[in-house]
Amino acid sequence: MPFDNITNKHFDSGDYPESLRRAVAAIDIAAIRDRQKRGESDGRLVGVGLATYCEQAAHGTSVYYGWGIPMVPGYEQATARLTPDGGLELRVGVHSHGQGLETTLAQVAHQILGIDIAKIRTVLGDTALTPYSTGTWGSRAMVMAGGAVATACREIAKRAASIAGRLLQTDPAQVFIRGGQALGPHGAVSLAEIARAWYLRPQDLPADVDPGGLEATTGYKPTRDSGTFSYATHAALVAVDPEIGDVEILGYVIVEDGGKLVNPMIVDGQIYGGFAQGVGTALYEEMPFDPSGQPLASTLADYLLPGSTEVPAPVLDHMETLAPYTEFGVKGIGEGGAIAPPAAIANAVNDALRPLGAELLVSPITPHRIVRAIAEGVDHEEILAPRLRRCGVGTRA
Repeated sequence: MPFDNITNKHFDSGDYPESLRRAVAAIDIAAIRDRQKRGESDGRLVGVGLATYCEQAAHGTSVYYGWGIPMVPGYEQATARLTPDGGLELRVGVHSHGQGLETTLAQVAHQILGIDIAKIRTVLGDTALTPYSTGTWGSRAMVMAGGAVATACREIAKRAASIAGRLLQTDPAQVFIRGGQALGPHGAVSLAEIARAWYLRPQDLPADVDPGGLEATTGYKPTRDSGTFSYATHAALVAVDPEIGDVEILGYVIVEDGGKLVNPMIVDGQIYGGFAQGVGTALYEEMPFDPSGQPLASTLADYLLPGSTEVPAPVLDHMETLAPYTEFGVKGIGEGGAIAPPAAIANAVNDALRPLGAELLVSPITPHRIVRAIAEGVDHEEILAPRLRRCGVGTRA
């Protein structure tokens, strides 16, 4: 890595074989194979499945222009303003729809300026109040908006250092910003004091101070804007009831690499949510139509969603290989949790059904499809015999 494939996709960083090795170890495939040989006391069949994917995220200008679509994103912009009370206001055109951008963007600003997160206010989504943005999509918000916030805050830090040099009577080149303060060779002054000087005591400042003051709007895109490549390996352990086609997920492992995790708890939440969606895609959610094109699942009474009892808590393992072209090495992560579950679960179901000669290549894998696949693959007697023998009932010769 980096690696250019035959279609000119530029895979930026990662160790895909390592994610597979970790998933295999965590799900313990050797133990599952022993369990399959022993058989289940309730007659169900267990199976294990794996799926590895990569997700191109944070696509930039070069990608969308190359695709020829009418909406081509450019620089993502952010405005940062040090307020008179020493707080910070961030204005960004992307919008949070549950992925915690208010928190993660404030963390980025805190990393640069050291201002307490509680004193950082984030304004999102309304381009009447924020710089222009194409919005939140394509798992790109943290890469693009996070980079824009970092760039704007660095500009604020440079201007604050210039003002601090005057207040500290030292060369601004010898002043640096850390922990909410401007530190010089012989003293320090807080960002709150710098803000008071700019807004309330301009007479203390030199005539050549930057007229832009303590508010900056800057744009950002990665040094190479062909996208980041997150990836993961998912491993599923399932039990299939061959009589009624029921599938239960007994265990699930996710080994993912989203680059630098700005807020691991938020990343976990996004992966949990994506995993739940993936379970729905694999086993439950379906939109059928009748011959005249009328939808047959127009309400939640017909469109089946997984509930809390159908979505087990997965085991998560973060690898965190830094992206080489983005601020802090972050990658897109938002859609990743939903990509692999349909393949991993289908592979696990097919592994369970392999002794019966049945295979399913369609989603969702519903009970009636499982029963039909088994019926097409083997004689019913092969399914019932083990259970009947346990009950002491003879079977047909």
